[in-house]
Amino acid sequence: MLYMSIDRPFVDIRVCWQPPAAPSSRVSGLRLPAILLLTLLLAACGSSSSHQSYNERPPTDRVALTAWHEWTKFGRSTVVYGGQANGYTNRTGISERSEPLASRVGDYWGTCGHPNWNGRTSTKPWSGAFVAWVMAKSGYSAAQFPRDGRHGGYLATLYEREKSRGAPFYLHAPNEYSPKPGDLVCSGSAGPTWRYADSRTAQRRIDNTANHCDVVTDVRGGFVHAVGGNVKNSVTMSLYPVDQRGRLQPVGGRPWLLVVEKRG
Repeated sequence: MLYMSIDRPFVDIRVCWQPPAAPSSRVSGLRLPAILLLTLLLAACGSSSSHQSYNERPPTDRVALTAWHEWTKFGRSTVVYGGQANGYTNRTGISERSEPLASRVGDYWGTCGHPNWNGRTSTKPWSGAFVAWVMAKSGYSAAQFPRDGRHGGYLATLYEREKSRGAPFYLHAPNEYSPKPGDLVCSGSAGPTWRYADSRTAQRRIDNTANHCDVVTDVRGGFVHAVGGNVKNSVTMSLYPVDQRGRLQPVGGRPWLLVVEKRG
């Protein structure tokens, strides 16, 4: 008998063969030779291994790699968005309340000046602190990326600083730019209404409406792969659909606010 389970969307297929209880296994009325069953089993297992190594290949961008390693520490929680799979949890990760990962959340908060907050002692959303920690760990100074645990706080500051010569980050509307590894994809309650407002109004809207940002680790198979903190009570990879140009597609319950381009 063949059992099939899908652990990752469209790439990772694991196959297990179990001998039948009786020696009368037939296909289309004919007895299936045992050697043929064994050949099919080995072929399937070989195919699964190659797909698995491709899917688990670490990114080369330093920011993406930092986020990817944290995702691995937390058990590789994965959620798929778009179409009928919108919000489907493909794999559950390790909870923020489990040690030593609860203390790891404390490390994220420590970057933002709150070392006593962690996955057990604080109920505050820590997704912004995760992004700030990833950027700090990847070598960006506080002058380049703010140590702010609130998405709206650091995004508004990046928007203000992008006018400076040589600014390492630049904000785009979701329909203007195709995300790449190391960028941030961000959602917000008002969508990209900031884009055509005057500078002062745009900064205020970004600050007040930003909800969540993820770090892009890969773009392939019609999806942006992005890692974020405090998603499903873990560090989780979300797969967001993109169009043929690589621009983010709308997904239910997550209005896209902007994409932060990491330059250089």
